[in-house]
Amino acid sequence: MTTITVDSFTTSADGTRIAYDLTGPTPGLAPAIVVVDGVLAHRLPVTLAVACALGDRATTLRYDRRGRGSSGDTSPYSVDREIDDIAALLEVTGPAALLGISSGAFLALRAAADLGADVTGVLCYEPTYDVASGEPPTDPRMIAGVEICVEVGDPGSAVELFLDVVGMPCGLLPRMRESSSWAGLEAIAPTIAYDGRILAGVTLGRRALMGLWHQIGQPVVVVDGTASTVSVTRAAESLAAVLPAARRVTLPGHGTDVPPAAMAEVVADLLGVGR
Repeated sequence: MTTITVDSFTTSADGTRIAYDLTGPTPGLAPAIVVVDGVLAHRLPVTLAVACALGDRATTLRYDRRGRGSSGDTSPYSVDREIDDIAALLEVTGPAALLGISSGAFLALRAAADLGADVTGVLCYEPTYDVASGEPPTDPRMIAGVEICVEVGDPGSAVELFLDVVGMPCGLLPRMRESSSWAGLEAIAPTIAYDGRILAGVTLGRRALMGLWHQIGQPVVVVDGTASTVSVTRAAESLAAVLPAARRVTLPGHGTDVPPAAMAEVVADLLGVGR
């Protein structure tokens, strides 16, 4: 029978507590997958539905990235600390694949490069950046602008700034602010800049991810849907082209709102557990 463990914790290398839950068999009794969320997301209902659809075929670990949900945070932020968080979670599961969603796909790939055999594969769902474009991987406002808003105590403006960066029409903002989810978005607004730094690290810095593609020898599946945006499809195609062991999957009729059962079958295929 599938079991769910809610609000368990592990401790990262810098002492930060990281909250997670497990669905499926006890770790070590089945292949494992760790869900790496994208910007402003943590343990979404849809990923729990994916975990339940996998059932006893796999152990699924979902966690709150640092600064989100029930996890702690430690300053100053660095991408390396998020890799340490994933390493601590892999001590719970044993070697596991990673399901990286949106910007989380690039964090998952960085973990695959840094952690080697502890990461058995990566599924990148709707990656957000076309690595062949030559364009900057992130709008500077997603880092500096967000950090300024947070520093002056205005997390709502940080969220609004991010929504502007991703192209949400201004007319929808009042409705967003009145929604029940707005307070939760403000609570994790500082982490928008974390994802900005992850994306910036694809091309910038001493250990830019684009210089580590050759280290990612694990199987990688880059997934979009026929309903995904043109920019997402372009990003998926470019990412699959630069990774040594990648293949593309396009889910017919789906995009960001992919049904959990369809996603579960792509995960199951990566893990080699079938139906």
